[in-house]
Amino acid sequence: MIYGSLLYRDYDKNALFTPGAGENNGEFYLPYRLLKERMAQEGIELNTPDVNQGRSVAFELHINARRQAPQSRAYTYLFENPLIRPLNRDLEALGRYAKWFTWDAELLGQPKAIELPYPNDLRPRPAVGFNQRPYFCSLVASNKALAINDPRDQYQERVKIINWFERHAPDDFHLFGRGWERPAARAGRWGRVYNQVQKLWGRVRPLKSPYTTWHGPVDDKLQVMQQSRFCLAHENCRDLEGYITEKIFDSFRAGCVPVYVGPADITRWIPANCFIDGRQFPKPESLYAALKQVDAAAFATYQTHIQNFLASPAAARFSQENFVEVLTTKIRDDLKAAGV
Repeated sequence: MIYGSLLYRDYDKNALFTPGAGENNGEFYLPYRLLKERMAQEGIELNTPDVNQGRSVAFELHINARRQAPQSRAYTYLFENPLIRPLNRDLEALGRYAKWFTWDAELLGQPKAIELPYPNDLRPRPAVGFNQRPYFCSLVASNKALAINDPRDQYQERVKIINWFERHAPDDFHLFGRGWERPAARAGRWGRVYNQVQKLWGRVRPLKSPYTTWHGPVDDKLQVMQQSRFCLAHENCRDLEGYITEKIFDSFRAGCVPVYVGPADITRWIPANCFIDGRQFPKPESLYAALKQVDAAAFATYQTHIQNFLASPAAARFSQENFVEVLTTKIRDDLKAAGV
């Protein structure tokens, strides 16, 4: 038996592999559970490091680059974007790894880099039609901000749209997620100070949310999206080539039409007829007007295009199955080549 350790944040006791554990009713960690199962077929037992104590560990798999040096042959899956986690583009830090698995086009020219898109469950939930969706437009997101100021920041763009709906069309917008009992988080160094003060102040006295459209956190965001005609599906940062996360795919699975902003070349991977391009609407009022023009027939057409895409070979590269297969086979082959 070959033993491998998966390191992600400070998770232990194999929590990453427990059905139902983690965010969004456990779906967030589903790829790692599938990875453990697939590696077992190759004679590899994957655990969190504490479970492997006392064993001879052949390799470590780090979710995001880590500062501490690996204790054995190591690989990294660069899950987070480099504006949020700069270490994921630090070539010195990455040099400690035998292979880098990444969606980041800036790194794919490097000899150790292996392309691996973000994993998604592509199974659609039961289709719900236009007239059976009580929410016009929704957003499910935590109240966060970048630690730096950057023009590609989409956290702040979401807030602009929230604020517009709050003032002009509150009945047509539903906000869900953690942290919105406080004012919107601010970016940058001084923003971090402001955000911390807001959190501390909230512990002193109960806070009343400044957002009338906020309806609290949810355990299953797809349930919200199944009730929504449209949703804001901006990536956390735009214009990062290859950075396509679950945001657009969760909308697709729920049969909800996403308003999407992400990499500039998104239509290279996902057909333009599956989503509404948020780049075309620099002002929230123009976006709102465009959404209001989408009737039941046009909405059904979007849903048909989405379903066709999810069932196509073009979508398969974004699947959890592809994620699991690439990691398993590439690590297996590298271990064999290294004589492990």
